[in-house]
Amino acid sequence: MRHRTDYRVLPFSDDTSAVFITGSHRLLLAPAATAERLESGVDSLLPEERRAWDRLRTEAGIGDEANRTRLRNSALSDGADFAVNVNLTNVCNLACAYCFAEGGDYGRITEAMGEHSIGWIFDFVRRRAAPGRRVRFEFFGGEPLANAGVIRKICERARDLAEREGTEFVHRISTNLTLLPQGVEELFRDHRFIVSVSIDGGRRVQDANRPSKNGRGSYDRIVRNLTRLRRACGDDITLVARMTIATAEPTLTENVLDLWRLDLFDYFQIYPGVYPVDRDTKVPVALTLGDRKLSEPRDVRYINHFLQPGVAEQFRDFLLHYPNLFSPENRFKGVLEYERTVQMITEGATALAFCSGGRTYYTHSPDGSISPCHRLVGDRSFDVGTGPEGITREHPEWRRTVDEHPVCGACWARYLCGGGCRQENHVATGDLNDLNRESCQYQLMLAEEVIRMLARSAADYRERSRARYDDLFVSCGRPVVPNGRRPLDPAADHRPFRVLC
Repeated sequence: MRHRTDYRVLPFSDDTSAVFITGSHRLLLAPAATAERLESGVDSLLPEERRAWDRLRTEAGIGDEANRTRLRNSALSDGADFAVNVNLTNVCNLACAYCFAEGGDYGRITEAMGEHSIGWIFDFVRRRAAPGRRVRFEFFGGEPLANAGVIRKICERARDLAEREGTEFVHRISTNLTLLPQGVEELFRDHRFIVSVSIDGGRRVQDANRPSKNGRGSYDRIVRNLTRLRRACGDDITLVARMTIATAEPTLTENVLDLWRLDLFDYFQIYPGVYPVDRDTKVPVALTLGDRKLSEPRDVRYINHFLQPGVAEQFRDFLLHYPNLFSPENRFKGVLEYERTVQMITEGATALAFCSGGRTYYTHSPDGSISPCHRLVGDRSFDVGTGPEGITREHPEWRRTVDEHPVCGACWARYLCGGGCRQENHVATGDLNDLNRESCQYQLMLAEEVIRMLARSAADYRERSRARYDDLFVSCGRPVVPNGRRPLDPAADHRPFRVLC
């Protein structure tokens, strides 16, 4: 077993380190001196340490390849719902500083989705969803509530189909929630919506990052509508704060606490802002969106905000205090990306891919196009079908597994990450499967710091129920399945190692 390929040593205090096992997602604790020797290789362990390591291989399966075997034997339909991203409209009333959708129209969408698309979408579900598989609709835009009528009709048809055929449907919407058309509270409550709200922090940050197109702030309207929605729907809806972090001040912790104190959100999602800067790159690129050229060729490098000086430290500081956010006086249940990673370690599960794009997740747009990724709607070359015809082009490039990747296949975090975001790869390199180094570095940092947080945590945090995460479309529906690792013997003695989970 090789360090940084088959296991990873992560010091988190002066006297103790975490040891993460790649093949089974076991997490061990070890004295700092033992862990330091283990970083140099298993053969560097002292004789008594080596005997304990060999017992772990025999009794806890730390040398097993549970994740690799589970991935090799998996089907495309495993690990995630069959999902349709319904791209409802070409318009948005906000002017977010980092919008990848060019204000909502992706450079090519010229109208809102009409009712004729609904039949195409349900035909697509009927043809493509595996028998018995749960189906989820992701309502997206633009601002999807600008086309609430089509949302309502899709929900009504889904309910009718559920009653007739027993298909289970999940409804989720990504919205800025500055609009709340008449009857939306009842729609969300009756269909138990997951409502993901684009809000980056308190008033100062939100109004700077996500102003209205008339220049006014958006924070007050959003909080007013959030309060109205929570009062009308209670616990029949799930509210998620979808945060994009693109500023160093206020800090990450301050931004989260501004929203946490509202006690309106069940979950948070925290994304790093990603933006282009003029820096040294391998090749000059022209910034384009669909058929529209946004700039002439220039040297561009895409920067992940969390990797900038001082911000990575904010991320680590936030995770130091993160378990303290769980309180009986607050409805907060976790940050989705962090909790999904914790779940894969505590329960023994593997990611079959980074996301479900091109596997069990497709975007239907108002122009009738079908794309394997909602972020790439603006580029026609990625279309894989049409509403009337369904899938018309095979797309194996979206289905390459992490073990088949020349770089990812040797990474210690490969079965947590699943291989990286293909859209981010394409933006940075021009190739879906050519690694975006910035994104990779962020995913590794996220995995390392979440593992350190888990290693420091108390038992009550580790033992929290995470059964809900299959419902919440974490990381664009990252497909996750139990890895079948062998059970532990609680009476076994593995000192100086301790099996945490």
